[in-house]
Amino acid sequence: FGQYCKKTVMISFVFKLIEFPGKWYNCHQVRKNATFIGKAQILRHAHIRPFRGSTAKDIIIGNDFRFFSGTICSQNQGKITIGEHCKIGYDCKILCANSICIGNYVILADNITVCDNNNHSVNPQDRALMYQTPWNSDYRGWKYSQSAPIIIENNVWIGSNVRICKGVTIGQGAVIAACSVVTKDVPANSIAAGNPAKIVKTDIDQLPRLLSDDILEQYGK
Repeated sequence: FGQYCKKTVMISFVFKLIEFPGKWYNCHQVRKNATFIGKAQILRHAHIRPFRGSTAKDIIIGNDFRFFSGTICSQNQGKITIGEHCKIGYDCKILCANSICIGNYVILADNITVCDNNNHSVNPQDRALMYQTPWNSDYRGWKYSQSAPIIIENNVWIGSNVRICKGVTIGQGAVIAACSVVTKDVPANSIAAGNPAKIVKTDIDQLPRLLSDDILEQYGK
């Protein structure tokens, strides 16, 4: 059993040595593709991609940012802004051709899509034409789709497997329940759930507190 444990530890150590260059390279590339204001923790399978006219200046990310895996993508100079103390979980996608504004203290769980556009024209004749163009054709870009800004205000909590659609504003302090599809605005301090999402609880800022205001003192803040 002892030899087995030693082999397991050795294999784990070798994999970490192999994985480290990939993590470093990906983090380096991610930092080149956005404008970071402060510190950020970027895991290996997290990607930021400005293309089809977008640059790093179109993606602005605030201090104390954590990005586990997935894609943040801007096309056609779509503006993505993410505030301070935000976390994006595993396999999330933020897809922007217009504007996506995320406030401070916003948490995205896993497998979430935030998309401010339809990705392509809804008209079937337009789509038939698009399908006949080369894969790298400009006509396959998101600028040939309907789009509208998305605003996610401060301290919003978004559960796993949620989709947030174009033109939506989610108010401060709101919670989006897991597996919801948000197609309309969500008021501040409310809980939305379902497909399409509906308001199931309001005034959650009046619920009993479980943490004291002095909790950060132990961290020297």
